[in-house]
Amino acid sequence: MKRFMIVSKQRSGTNHFVSLLQSHPQIACYGEVFRDGYRVTDLIGEEFAHFLPIEERTNEPNRFLDELESFVAPEARTLGFKVFPKQFLPVSQIARRPDMQIIRLVRPNLLATYSSSRIAAMTGQGAVRVGEQVRQAKLDFDARDFEHFMNAQGKWDDEVNRQLEVIPEERVFRMVYSELGQEPVLEKLLAFLGVEPMPMTSDAVKRNPSRIVDRFNNPAAVMKYLDRHQRTNWAEE
Repeated sequence: MKRFMIVSKQRSGTNHFVSLLQSHPQIACYGEVFRDGYRVTDLIGEEFAHFLPIEERTNEPNRFLDELESFVAPEARTLGFKVFPKQFLPVSQIARRPDMQIIRLVRPNLLATYSSSRIAAMTGQGAVRVGEQVRQAKLDFDARDFEHFMNAQGKWDDEVNRQLEVIPEERVFRMVYSELGQEPVLEKLLAFLGVEPMPMTSDAVKRNPSRIVDRFNNPAAVMKYLDRHQRTNWAEE
């Protein structure tokens, strides 16, 4: 069975993306299986209790994935999961497996990821599913905090990209956040994964406005900052 990993960062559309892929019968796609605290027993059951300590997964990631594969539906052709930088770096060796495909998903609009992450922290609500009530909130724009966020994100990107440099380009599918709703891109992705083309659906709900400056209590200050740094394209997404 083929395998793939979605390499991305938080608040980059990965919940929506994973939900989309989960709706395809030939794809077995899981969430952050290498995150500390992730209850792998929720995937299968108590048979996976020995993998609850994160060290059991990161020390032997190949054995973990081999056991996980034995539980997927017989019609599945590929098994995948998502990783964020802190989770990816300790298990980056599995990206070099010849049967591992990489989906590199990026969200260039850092104001969008910044505001989304801060609002999620404020409300205690990350992913929102169909039927759930969205907890609304706005934040005050803090230029210093935003710049600290951007610097940290840049360092993580640099390290992840260094690890991915050794991966043959034919095993990497690159996409950006705005392409998650574009059918031609998704069709190419399904071909890359080696599964049949078919419509996919997601039960994830977008929780914040697409006009990014509307996520702030002081939008004028946000626009002033973006204009000064020639990033007015980040005002909307």
